[in-house]
Amino acid sequence: MTDETTIPLNTLSRLFHVAVFEHDDTRITQQTLEMSAEYLRMFIREAVLRANETRISRAQGGEDSAVTEQPVSDVLDTRDLDDIAGMMVLDF
Repeated sequence: MTDETTIPLNTLSRLFHVAVFEHDDTRITQQTLEMSAEYLRMFIREAVLRANETRISRAQGGEDSAVTEQPVSDVLDTRDLDDIAGMMVLDF
């Protein structure tokens, strides 16, 4: 692992048990949790990078506040993430 923030394994385990597993007695190994956490970390990092590229290209493409009624800022918003969501799912 790197110095980047990681997803706590307890949180990930709870997420699997609440949202994925159909049976309460389903178990998951520590190694699987660690690999899943790394996969999600990479997915989130890539999503942020792609959304930022989209935001920058939108700003450089001449889209201004008169068209969007919002000033171009240095902050990612849901629109930036929406723009890349489909390709992220296909790529991962």
